[in-house]
Parts: sequence; structure tokens; C-alpha cells
Amino acid sequence: MFERLVSFVAIATLLGACGFQLRGEPEVGIKKMFISSVGPSQVQADIRRALATGPTRIVATAAESQAHLHILQEARDKTVFTITGTGGVYEFQLRLIVRYEVLVPGREEPLVAPTEIETRRVITYSATAPTAKEAEEQLLYKDMQLDLARQILRHVAAVKSEL
Repeated sequence: MFERLVSFVAIATLLGACGFQLRGEPEVGIKKMFISSVGPSQVQADIRRALATGPTRIVATAAESQAHLHILQEARDKTVFTITGTGGVYEFQLRLIVRYEVLVPGREEPLVAPTEIETRRVITYSATAPTAKEAEEQLLYKDMQLDLARQILRHVAAVKSEL
């Protein structure tokens, strides 16, 4: 028992000494941000959730914000990726594409010009378990949304020094 405790303390000390730290939610370094989208956007909702736990306050209007994150477009795409020798579908490719820009009130040029980012995942198809594959597809899309939301927030954090 004592040996386990000593080895645990040794590992914890080594991890602390090397600078290891869990990634956590990205911090954008902006005090007040307004977030909007042209249409319904799940990525926008994930960005709002990520910012709700940090120091950035989401405001109701663009005029009272330091920056305005505007989601211009969000699109999902599902295409056949691989077919079997008999011509049946073996894999699908899922894509999530988001276009966004970051505006600064009172400034003519956007801080971040309209930018498009995308993420892709491949999912196998099974005619014997369509319900399970549909649930797996929705989980993959949710993971893709979170990935793009984090990428957008990291991009905003990288350009915030130009405010």
C-alpha cells in the first residue's frame, strides 16, 4: 500500500514538473463578445457554452461588445466514401463546414475576414443496424461541432491582440 502511494506521488510530481496541464476550454481574452448567426447554428450554441464558463461575457448587442463573432454559414454533408465490390455502400464521409467572421464595432474592416473551416469523419455503414449507425452519426456530428467551436475560439484568441 505504501509503495503505491509513493509511486503515485512520484508520478504526480513528475507530471507537475514537466508542465503537463489538461487543455480545458479555450480562453479568448476578450471581455465582452456578441455572437450571432445567419441561420440556426449548433456550433454557435457550442461556442456560447464554452464561453459561459470563462471570463468572457456574452452580451445582447454588437454595439456593447469588443468583438462580434458572426457565423455566416453552417452546413452538414454526407457522401458515399467507399463502396463494396458488389456496389453497396461500405463507408460514408461526414463533413461539417462553418463560415464565420469576427467584426469589431466601429471598425470598417473585419478583424477576421470571412473564413471557412471544415472537419471530416468517416463512418462505416451497416444495413443490419441502421438505428445504431444513425446514433453514431449524430455523435460524430456533435464531436465535429465541438471541434470546430474550439478551433474558432482559438483563432479568435490568436487575433485578439489586434483589437
